[in-house]
Parts: sequence; C-alpha cells; structure tokens
Amino acid sequence: MKRTVSLAHDVKGSGPLLVAIHGITENRGFWDRVPFAEHFRTVRVDLRGHGESPREDPFDPATLATDVHKLLDALGIREKPLLVGHSFGGVVATAYAARFPVRGVVNVDQTLDVSPVPAGVAEALRGDGFEDFMTSMFGRVYGDLDPAIAAELGERRTLRQDVLLGAWAPLLTLDAERLAAWLDDLIAAPGPYPYLSLHGLPVSEEYATWLRERIPGALVESTPVVTHYPHLADPKWFLGRLVDFDQR
Repeated sequence: MKRTVSLAHDVKGSGPLLVAIHGITENRGFWDRVPFAEHFRTVRVDLRGHGESPREDPFDPATLATDVHKLLDALGIREKPLLVGHSFGGVVATAYAARFPVRGVVNVDQTLDVSPVPAGVAEALRGDGFEDFMTSMFGRVYGDLDPAIAAELGERRTLRQDVLLGAWAPLLTLDAERLAAWLDDLIAAPGPYPYLSLHGLPVSEEYATWLRERIPGALVESTPVVTHYPHLADPKWFLGRLVDFDQR
C-alpha cells in the first residue's frame, strides 16, 4: 500500500496558481533565481526523497504527482494549477495532468520518449560509481549556463541512489515495448490541455511530432540559451514566457 507523505513546500506571491516541480537530485530551492511570485501565487514543492520531504519509497512519477495533488488539497487549494516542471519534474508534471485538472503544463527540457538505459549505464547507476557518474552526467548538460551558477548547483545537489533508482526503475527494468506502454499509460490524459515543451538542449522535429501524437496541440520551443537550465540562464525571459503561455 502506498503511503501518503507530507511534502515540504513554500507558498509565495499572489495571482494565478503556479506549482513549481524541481528535477531529480534537486529541491525547491533550485528555483530561487526565478521570481515566480511577481506574477503568480506560487507553490514550490520538495518531491518525496528530495529536499526536506520524507525519503519514503515509492519514487515513481505517478506517485509523486499524486503527492503534489494531495498537498494542494491539504492546503485547501481548488484552483487548477499551471504546473512548471524541470527535467524529471517535467515528467511528474505531465503525469499530474494525466490524472488531475490543470490550467496547463510547462515542461522544461525533458523529453518524454525515453528508452531503456544501456547495460553499462545501468551498472554505473547501481554500483559504487553512482555519484561520479551522476556528477559527470550533469556536467555535460550545463551548456552555456554561467559556470558560477553551475558550480552552485553542483554544491547544492543531493545524490541519493535509492531515490534515483526508484524514479528511473522503468528505464532500468523494462524492455523497449513494455517501457513504451508504461509511458503511454503514465501520460495519457482524458482530454486536451495546454502544454509547452520548452527545450534548452536540441530536440528534433520527429520528437515534436511524437509528442503531439500523445498530447494534441503541444507546443515545442527552444530557449535562447543552450542549457538544461534555461530558467536559470535567463530567469526574466523564462518568467515572461510563462506569463505569455498562461495568458494565451
């Protein structure tokens, strides 16, 4: 039986509701450079296994999405949220929208057409070299992000092997056919909703087509700065794009 956990969070600002969901190994403080509260009533959460939230499995995206919904319910919030998820948080945000009403989703630099993890990578993730592998992986996606900001992220990041293995379990245990079925089930929504897939790293037109087949009307856009962290590279531009998308 899945146990409900109480998520650490903060609430700031006024205006339309926005829920900010961080990426794997991160926490709500990774959004600090983005002044959401200038335009939105903002709920920033620590997903279970991250930040100050309980480290209790399971850590799969559907469970984490349900945690977020239960937090909003506990706060007495009935308004449909604009969900903004970065990296793995984009997966959680998309899973949320498949299960609960939303005003829209902004998925920041997370492609959804995942494939099984190669055997060598799986071995590194499960073994003693986990921390070195993850540090190297993140180092390759900072791109044109200010090196000082990248260094700060590295210092603040929390590498918890059990959490990552739980979050990425389908990629580590399922073959391509079963993984595709799992993914379609995870993100299949009962009806259309506004979706912006915002990419700091290059994506193909084939991916855009793939995404629109599953989320009709999805927008797929590139950011001005090439990095996995476009919201930190240019927070003012990022916030403006969120406002424009929400007011479309």
